[in-house]
Amino acid sequence: MSDQDIDITVFSRPFEASTVTARAAARQIEANAEERAQLAEVLDLISLDTLTATLSLRRLASGLIEVKGELDAKLVQRCVVTLEPVPAEVHESFRWTFGDVEPEPVLGEIDIDFGDSDPPEPIEHGQIDLGQVVAEELSLGLDPYPRKEGAVLPQEYEPKLGEVTEIGAAATRKPFAGLDKLKK
Repeated sequence: MSDQDIDITVFSRPFEASTVTARAAARQIEANAEERAQLAEVLDLISLDTLTATLSLRRLASGLIEVKGELDAKLVQRCVVTLEPVPAEVHESFRWTFGDVEPEPVLGEIDIDFGDSDPPEPIEHGQIDLGQVVAEELSLGLDPYPRKEGAVLPQEYEPKLGEVTEIGAAATRKPFAGLDKLKK
């Protein structure tokens, strides 16, 4: 499944942007069983047992809306070697900013400053979807290569003596060595 195919809108908690003030407002959200099951399917998890987030929203002097938060999740992924269940916990802290969409700059007027932070996310239909923010942060916090303790590659997929060449002091593996085994 490619990143474009992922639809995390199954966990939606819209919040009216116009109600955010300079005084921080705390919100706590939790995914129910149905939302957790749908997110687990979308994120290719065996299960998503818990997903909670504590959020703080406030309007900055610039007019942007800042969403700070922490999420906690308990889940089960598949081991990349054995496909067995691998229990995991995700604890993430994050900060997003939201604002009205600015018009696209004229190409001659673009000034790139790599020290700048990311541009604010757009406020769509006057709302900020807090559930989507939490789901995206969860997806970023997942171990991309979960591995069960003690899991090792089968001996037939380990590099053979003839597949490794010496370059200086470092050994490198030939990238396509062993593909002929897969054809059988």
